[in-house]
Amino acid sequence: MVSTVVAPRPSLNTPSTLASELVGLAMCPSCHTQDLSMTNLAVSAGADWQCSRCGARWDAVRLATVAAYAVWASAHTATSGNPATHAGGDV
Repeated sequence: MVSTVVAPRPSLNTPSTLASELVGLAMCPSCHTQDLSMTNLAVSAGADWQCSRCGARWDAVRLATVAAYAVWASAHTATSGNPATHAGGDV
């Protein structure tokens, strides 16, 4: 008889193996309401949800788009007060 020994796999549910942003509950970027039935890990795996407060639908692609826009907007806001950074530069 052939015996097959399988090494135990580490648990995927331990916080030490997951990035901290994936451990928490999903949060609506529009109204900042946490969804008690949806985790960030589930969203990153392809799940989507509808916010119970504002009704917006979210998935990983939409969340990434919102995050990219926030980065762009903060960079744009940081440079909009400096006239030298605008086209033409000579004010």
